[in-house]
Amino acid sequence: MLWVGRLFEQRYAAVRLTAVVLTGVGYLTLTPEGRSMGAVDLGLAIGVLLFGYLGVRWPFAAVLSAAAALVVGCFAGGDDDSVPTVGLAWAMFELGARRGGWRVWAGLVLGLAAHVVSDRIEFIATPQTVFYGAAAAVAAPLLLGLHLRALGELNRQAAAVAAQEQTRVRADERTSIARELHDLVAHHVASIVLRVAVARDVLAVDDPRVRQVLDDVHTTGTSALADLRKLVAVLRDPGTAQQVFFVEPQGLPVALRAAVERSNGIGLDVRADIDPEVVRLDARTALALLRLTQEGLANVARHAGTAARARLSIRLGGDHVVFDLHDFGGPASPGTAGGGHGLVGLRERVEVLGGSLRAGPADAGWLLSASLPRAAA
Repeated sequence: MLWVGRLFEQRYAAVRLTAVVLTGVGYLTLTPEGRSMGAVDLGLAIGVLLFGYLGVRWPFAAVLSAAAALVVGCFAGGDDDSVPTVGLAWAMFELGARRGGWRVWAGLVLGLAAHVVSDRIEFIATPQTVFYGAAAAVAAPLLLGLHLRALGELNRQAAAVAAQEQTRVRADERTSIARELHDLVAHHVASIVLRVAVARDVLAVDDPRVRQVLDDVHTTGTSALADLRKLVAVLRDPGTAQQVFFVEPQGLPVALRAAVERSNGIGLDVRADIDPEVVRLDARTALALLRLTQEGLANVARHAGTAARARLSIRLGGDHVVFDLHDFGGPASPGTAGGGHGLVGLRERVEVLGGSLRAGPADAGWLLSASLPRAAA
């Protein structure tokens, strides 16, 4: 029954008024009283039905037109004011539901006056009866409309308070996560970077391979620390999310090549085919491609072994970007498959951009494939 409540929203005013007009047309064409109306009453009834649509944008104007029809009818010889009476009642409801201030009071006075004037003869004999009938036909719909308007305002205020509370809770959660990332994770990463730098500068390392590993750990740790600081800044102030880029699209080829070179440095044989047009992608798609490459190559080393061969392909075609990472080191090891959340995170990252991701055995190896919409700048 939610649609019934929505019917009384302001955007559906035309639908409500059309329903009222249809009831008036039914009265005029289907009832004996309507079919036997005189020319004056019929003309006023049609005018009220047509001018009732003023209530779509101007409820007060609809009240004026219906009240005027009642007054004109009593002086022009009309004897059936059913349609103007109902039209005035509905116009009063619309006025109360959608307007406030002086219009409400002015509409109430005009509506009561029109009813009293239309029943002026009866008013002289029994004023209390006529005034009671006028109040029931004018004040009651107006009060109902005001009540509905007040309920709507209360609902909007409650929704605003709930939204503010939800925003506050989310802000507290983000602040807590940012604090832990800064005080715990960033602290440990900074400690690792510092210790590696000390080891590289103090220890006498004759083997160039050890020196290369230390340099790589130091570079990777420094990069991770910089990304952590950006992430903490975004968590503390989400408004900066559009200004903080973990990778610039123009720097994406360099970042991708660096990820491939690091993998080659630990023993993997990675052949990369990267479309140079990736520099035209937006920042979110660029970051997704970088994370796919980093996590995918890490999974190859973890599951297929550091001596595995792999082929990386990133192609732009039409309105999509196609990512393929195929390793030939054999199927995933049963002892390590499904032990982390890397693929889950990659799938979420791709799907939030409107893409799709597949991962599974292929040609005696493992294939990670993704398709992302090409949101070119």
